[in-house]
Amino acid sequence: MGPTKVFFSMYGRVLTVAVGVVGVMLCAAIWTSDGAAAGLRTLPGVALVTWAVAMLFWLPRVEVSDGGIDVHNVVRSVHVPWPAFEGAETRWSLEVSYRGGTVSAWAAPRSSGSARWLRTRRDGTQRGGGTAAATAETVAAAVAERHAALVAAGYLDARRDETPGASTRWNVRQLAVLGALVVATIVVTTVGG
Repeated sequence: MGPTKVFFSMYGRVLTVAVGVVGVMLCAAIWTSDGAAAGLRTLPGVALVTWAVAMLFWLPRVEVSDGGIDVHNVVRSVHVPWPAFEGAETRWSLEVSYRGGTVSAWAAPRSSGSARWLRTRRDGTQRGGGTAAATAETVAAAVAERHAALVAAGYLDARRDETPGASTRWNVRQLAVLGALVVATIVVTTVGG
């Protein structure tokens, strides 16, 4: 029916890059003032902080495709197939309801009133042309649009009891990298001299 739409926080991407740049500058400053060994000992801590910020703000996203909705949060990801989908609401963030539960999307917070005011022109139209931020409202609109298109095309019917529900998985790789960086930071901090 249509291409997969991926929604993420642009603010989160900018924040992650900024933290990484500050971390590299910190390592370079320590390297030049205290020597290479001291500079290298700061790397695991800087990498840990940067990775934690990336897990919180860069990696979370919502994907809307013909197969369903994928909500990638900080530690878990949930795939909601369209037959199990029951609705999407915007409270504090996007909440996707499915048969058997609800998942909130970390990557799609609700738009603030001041942000809406800044995007609105005097004539009532929105600024920004064809691009849209990953707010709960824009993602919910994309979800509703894709669901309506699939229903209109006849891909979804009323038989929902026989279809599988949502599937959840842990983000094992992200958590493993986080754990390895925590261990490396502890080792370098306690052993380094």
